[in-house]
Amino acid sequence: MLKIAYHPLYAHPLPEGHRFPMLKYELIPGQLLHEGTIQQENLFEPEPTSEENILTTHDKDYWLQLKNGTLPTKEQRRIGFPLNAQLI
Repeated sequence: MLKIAYHPLYAHPLPEGHRFPMLKYELIPGQLLHEGTIQQENLFEPEPTSEENILTTHDKDYWLQLKNGTLPTKEQRRIGFPLNAQLI
């Protein structure tokens, strides 16, 4: 059975007109369920990952700045998301 990771948290609130189409993370699972392409059983809520796993794909200094809420404003603009606990 196809398993699809989904959590309502993925629809992170962004300011009106933001360049990233966050709404798609809410709409796509709903549409797939509506058209019968998937069933509710296909969706699962993933658990938070370990720091060890995060560090396989992210620089340690970057991760620590994210985790501690100290990412410089310039870097926040570069990633395009406001830094807050929900994002982390």
